[in-house]
Amino acid sequence: MALVVGALLSLAMALVAGPAVAVAITVSVERRGDAIAIEAGATLGVDAATAWRVLTDYGRYPEFVPGLTASRVVARSGPTVIVEQDGYAQVWLLRAPVSVTYEITELPPGRVRSRAVAGSLRLLDSDYRLTPLPNGVRLDYSGLAATGTGFFGPFEQWVIEQNAMQRFQALVDAMERAGR
Repeated sequence: MALVVGALLSLAMALVAGPAVAVAITVSVERRGDAIAIEAGATLGVDAATAWRVLTDYGRYPEFVPGLTASRVVARSGPTVIVEQDGYAQVWLLRAPVSVTYEITELPPGRVRSRAVAGSLRLLDSDYRLTPLPNGVRLDYSGLAATGTGFFGPFEQWVIEQNAMQRFQALVDAMERAGR
């Protein structure tokens, strides 16, 4: 069911966003206790180096990620990067402000792990993996999120799913554009 909802949301987002690169993505979302587990994946026609460059260029995220108004690296020490992001989660006409500080661990050439260490989300742990393929790269994402705000009430899972889908699709599209 979550995959069907995800596919419909992806189609709706593509229609609203206008022309985009036609990359099929899969998304699965399920509740795990008081958190939402998200799994997403896509096979892209770009090389792993291009995908890595887009994935780790955090300062450019507001150029292509819907709802993200600022993203800045505030510290870097070896493989650890601290990134502050501001933006909003949108549901229909409602916008809830979101501000998150991430501690990101870059494990080149194919893995980025992050966790929210401050901000609006009670929990956000993420893991991106890039797997080189003969004709491109596979991008996989797994995350665990919980708002803890109560703002969206019973719609929390749907809100997290919708926003995760939009952001994952935007990242995939940015990688594809960078590979042209």
